Amino acid sequence: MYWEEIRKSKHYEEYHKGVLAWSDVITLIHKIKNKRKKGNKIEIETDNIYILCELKNKILYVINVKNK
Repeated sequence: MYWEEIRKSKHYEEYHKGVLAWSDVITLIHKIKNKRKKGNKIEIETDNIYILCELKNKILYVINVKNK
């Protein structure tokens, strides 16, 4: 999986930006090695956090961040 940039989606801005600091989201995206790809969606999980992203034109959009 390759992307040139990571951005916040409108859905993330409206509903999920208070769950985790943006710097922590970026760190987890780069740190977690076992990402699951389902079509153009990418799921990233830790014991406590679930992150859903979408890859479009080499830009990774963060859609959803939830506490488990």
